[in-house]
Order: sequence, then structure tokens, then C-alpha cells
Amino acid sequence: MMRRLLLIALLIPLLSIPAHARQIEDNKLVQLKAQLPFTTGTSKVDCLNMIAARYVHSYTIKADSAIVYTSQAVYEAQRMGYQKGLCFAASLHANTFLQLSKPKEGLPWYRLSTQLATEIKNDTMAAFGYRGIGQALWYEGNFQQAIDTITLSIQYFRKLNMERQILDAIMTISTIYGNQGNYEKAFEGAQQALVLSEELNDVANKVLSLTEIGKSYRNIGDYTSALEYYKKANDCHPGKSYWCNRHLMQSMGDLYCNLQKFDSARDFYQQSFNGNPGSKSTQLRLAEYYLLRQQYDSAHTLFTYLYDTLKPGGEKHLFLYSILGLGKVYLIKKDFAKAKQYALEALALAQEKNARLNIRNAYELLANIYEGLRQPALAYSYYKQYVQMKEAVLNDQLKGKLFEFRRIAEDDKRVAQIKLLEQEKLITQEKLRGNQLLRNILMGGLLLLAVLSLALLGNISLKRKNEKLRNERIQKDLEHRTTELEMQALRAQMNPHFIFNCLSSINRFILKNEPDKASDYLTRFSRLIRLVLINSQKPLIVLEDEIEMLRLYLEMEQLRFKNSFDYSIIYNNDIEPSNILLPPLLLQPFCENAIWHGLMHKEGHGQLSVAFSMRNNILNCIITDNGIGRARAAEIKSKSAEKIKSLGIKLTADRLALFNEDRSVQHFYRIEDITDELGNTTGTQVTVEIRYKEFLQETV
Repeated sequence: MMRRLLLIALLIPLLSIPAHARQIEDNKLVQLKAQLPFTTGTSKVDCLNMIAARYVHSYTIKADSAIVYTSQAVYEAQRMGYQKGLCFAASLHANTFLQLSKPKEGLPWYRLSTQLATEIKNDTMAAFGYRGIGQALWYEGNFQQAIDTITLSIQYFRKLNMERQILDAIMTISTIYGNQGNYEKAFEGAQQALVLSEELNDVANKVLSLTEIGKSYRNIGDYTSALEYYKKANDCHPGKSYWCNRHLMQSMGDLYCNLQKFDSARDFYQQSFNGNPGSKSTQLRLAEYYLLRQQYDSAHTLFTYLYDTLKPGGEKHLFLYSILGLGKVYLIKKDFAKAKQYALEALALAQEKNARLNIRNAYELLANIYEGLRQPALAYSYYKQYVQMKEAVLNDQLKGKLFEFRRIAEDDKRVAQIKLLEQEKLITQEKLRGNQLLRNILMGGLLLLAVLSLALLGNISLKRKNEKLRNERIQKDLEHRTTELEMQALRAQMNPHFIFNCLSSINRFILKNEPDKASDYLTRFSRLIRLVLINSQKPLIVLEDEIEMLRLYLEMEQLRFKNSFDYSIIYNNDIEPSNILLPPLLLQPFCENAIWHGLMHKEGHGQLSVAFSMRNNILNCIITDNGIGRARAAEIKSKSAEKIKSLGIKLTADRLALFNEDRSVQHFYRIEDITDELGNTTGTQVTVEIRYKEFLQETV
């Protein structure tokens, strides 16, 4: 009882429905209810079916009301042997069970509806019947059977030329592949659905396909592209369909959880409850949200509720996530016995359903559990299986297709911009031709009235002014080009320096005979070097991309030093990372310096913090560590045989001077020791000042 009360308390803030939601009891529904007492025979069954359909397909789900009327329709149709009415009633009855998260109970009714449709030779109902069977199998977690059955329904829809239903089925198959963890086929289906939805002007499926494409980008860590496609989906105004809106809002919440913007994530999860306040999929995401916010009791309560609710016969693909969630909670609480029990249960069910994504998550959970139990052999075994499954889920072929898709989209955008400029040019030329005659008349009159001597003097004066302006403009262009060339030269020195350090780290793992760590490090390094090579070709990148590269680098250093330190990257709400420009790889040398000279020699666990703030039109980046301090680091360095000058810091100082456009100042950063009340050094703080430059200012 207490658990149910706590669950209600957790969900109350998220169950608000907007005032503009449609009312279900519209005039048609009122009329049907008024007619029902006066109907008999087959007309009564038809009337019951129409009332039930109004509830089943309404904006705000009323499954409890729908099942009352579908049950009556089924009873009356069976009693009088009305096959057509029973066929419709069984389909509606099955659909209602799906909305109640009871696919196991709905599946027999879909099969009955399909059988009756075949007997009465109603291909339309047969197509919808197979479509419903596939959806129920999907909810049961039988992914491949669901895909095969929905594919069969597409054959019926093609025969009937029902293009919108074909599109809807393709989009459903894409979503199932995504749930299964087959992201490559999920992306292919979403891309195909996007083209069809634009041809048919189907807003609902366009929203779903854009959302699925965004999820594909999120799964490979390209959060910028993911957000771009989510915004395109939101621009289609998906609120008219509660299913589309819920799917998009859930995906937006997941993305902002990845970005650690938890307040925004919670707002999107709140919106996803609109139209279906009892959504199990949103409740599951809310439980994961509580887990990320370290609100473990709230997460445990919600995961337990979902586990108890879904286990008897609910949606198995959601049930799998609830099992894994409980395993994570018990692992955090160090109750390894229960964590192991739930992890093994999740792995068995995931393998039975061939749910690759859940198999991957179960392997990772078991590796962490056995590490906590101090059983390294089993921990290593499950970790290897986790890495293999992770690579299988996110394969290089999918990444290539996603990048190609983005390139094509960008090319289309550029073509559209060029066409717009050409149209504007034509309009301008037309205006110029229209004013040509008037301009000629005015010029002739001025020439007649002007004195030749004054005209000559004016012409000479104008030429001198133009020449002066032209010379000033050429001088500025030369200075700007010189600065840009110097920046390119410094970047050319920076890239080999950075790559050398990374390869040295990989070589160290190999020499220490740690091939798995070397392999994992090399995988991360390949992702990082790709970003570095792409971004280093640009004079400026957005702060968001710089943070992404910095995060990958810190993860690599964590792996190298056996997680001997933690890091955090924070910024306040006044900063928009996607709208601030700075040179690439500007902050990495300072973090490298903090790790190698401060944290590497520290006894105990290290902490590294990177914080951004804005003051007086200057972007301030404060890098803080709790290392040994500069004095102790210098002492260690003096005793070391390798006395290498910090090339990265020197290059960064020169790049800052160029970017901040003030070569008279040698340094735009400060390095200070942090001391406690007794005067003991407790770490080092580096403050980097970067001139604020907006993305929009640069592009104008």
C-alpha cells in the first residue's frame, strides 16, 4: 500500500493534460449513445462497435470505457452469428487490450478477427488483423515474429492500394528494429518512411520517421544531429496525435538526459504523458531518470511497480527494461545477490527474444556485478561479451549511412539557398532595369545644370576617397588573412602533438601486455581522432563540439589511469554551447597538464572539474584539480630524466593571443595553486579567458 502511495506521489507532477486536448464526448458520440437503446439485431452490434471505436481511437485514451462496449458487441455478435460484426468487435476488443498493456490477452482476439475476415473474404479486415497480431507480438517481445507478420499485412495493403497503411506498417517495423537493437535496419526503415510520408503529406508518420532518425544519431553519440531531427519533428506540430507526441517527447527527454540537462528532460517526460497518463514506457523512462539523478528509492519504487505490473502478461519489451533497472538499483545498493538474480533473469529473457540491445545491457550489468563480487574471471568474460555486442549494435556501416544521410541533407540545404539567392538576384535586376530610364533622365538634367569645372573637381575628389577606402580595405583583408594563416600553422603543430600523446598511451598498454585495454582505448581514440580531424580543418568550432572532444579525451585518460580520477563538465543556463565559437582543441592541453602533472602523482582519488561562465562578454573556463600542486609537480619534474617542455600549453597561449586579437598580451590564462586554511596546497586552478564570439555573428 505504501509503495502504491509513493508511486502516485512520484507521478502526480507528470500527469497534467493540456487544456486544449480534445473532448471525447463530442456530438457524434452523444448521438450514438442516445440511439443505442432503440437498436436491435445487427444494428445494435454496429452501434456498439461505433461507440467503442470512438473511445479506442480518441486523443485521450479511454480503454476502460471502450472495453465495456467491445465486450457487449462481441457477446451480441456471437449470440446471433453475425460474423462481420464479430470481426470488427474482436479487432476493437484486441486493440483495447493493447492499450491496457495486455498484449497476451489481445492476441487471441486479433487472430479471431483475422480468421473471420478470411472466411468472409474481407481483405481490409484481414490486413488490419495481421497488422494487429504483429503489434501484439511486438509488445510481447517477439520481435522477429512481429516483423514477419506486419510484413504480411503490407502485402494485403499493397493489394488494396492503401498507401497510408503501408507507410504506417513500415514505420512500425522500423520502431521494432530500434527496440531490438538493430539500428541499421531501423534507420533504413525510418529513411524510407520519411520519403513516403512527405509524398503522402502524412504528418504523423513524418514525425515518427524524423524521431527515429534522430534516435539513430543519438545512439552513435551525435547529439547535435539528433537534436536537429527532433526539432524538425516538433516543427510538424505532433500534438494532434498523442502517440507521435509521446514518442517525440520521450526521445527528447532521453537526449537531454544524455546531455545531463535533467530539468529539460523532466519537462519533456511530463509532456509525453499527455493523452495517456498511464503510459508504461514513459513511467519506465521516469524510473531511469530517477536513477540518473541518484534518487535511488524513487527509482526502486517505480521499477518495482513496473516489474509487478508487466510480469503477469504485460509488454515484455518494457518488462525487460524494468528487470534491468532493478538490477542496476540493487548493484548501486551493493546487494549483489539480488542484482545478480535480476541480471540473469533479464539476460535469459533477452536471449529468448533476441533483443540485442537488452542482451548488451545485461552483459554490462553482470560484468559490474561480478566485479563487485571480486570475481574477475566472470567479470572479464561478461565484459568481453558486452564489448562484442556493443560493436555489433553500433556497426560502422550504420555510422557511414548516417553520415552520408547528413551530407545529402546539407547538400540539399545549400542547393535551396543558392536557388533563393538566384531568385533574389533576378528580382533585383528587374528593379534596376525599371529604374534605368528615370536614372538616365536625372543624370542628363544634372549634367546640363552642372558646371564642368565643379564636376571635374568632384570627380577627382571622389576618386581619391575611393582609392583611400580601397587601400584600407585591402590592408584589413591582408591582416585578417595573415592572422588566419598563423592560426592554421599553430593548429598544424597542435594536431601532431595531440596525436603523439594518444599513441604513446596506446603503446603503453601494449607494452604492459594489456591488449583489451589497448583495444578499448584505441576504439575511443579512433572516435576522438575522427572528430579532431574533422574539426581541425575548421578555423572555429562551436563550444558544444569542443566539449564533446574534451569528454572523449577525459574518458580515454580515465581508462588509462584505471579510473583513478573523476571529471565533470558544467556550465550555467546563460551559456548556449551550440552558439559560441572558439578554436578547436583549445582546452585539452590544460586538462592534459592537470592530469599528467597534478592528478597522476596524487595519492587517493582525483577530481577534475571544467566549468564555463560568461562575464563582461568574455567566456571564462575554470579548470580545477585536487592534485599535488605546481611546487610539488616541479620538484618531481626536476628529478625526472625526461624534462619535456609543455608544447601544448605554449601553442595554446599563442592561439589564444591570435583569437583574442591582442598580440601585446602574452597570456590569456592564469594558473594558481589552491590552498586550505593551514596553507597546504590542495590542488591547482587554471582560468582561461576567451573572447566571446557568437555563431550568428560569424556567419553574417
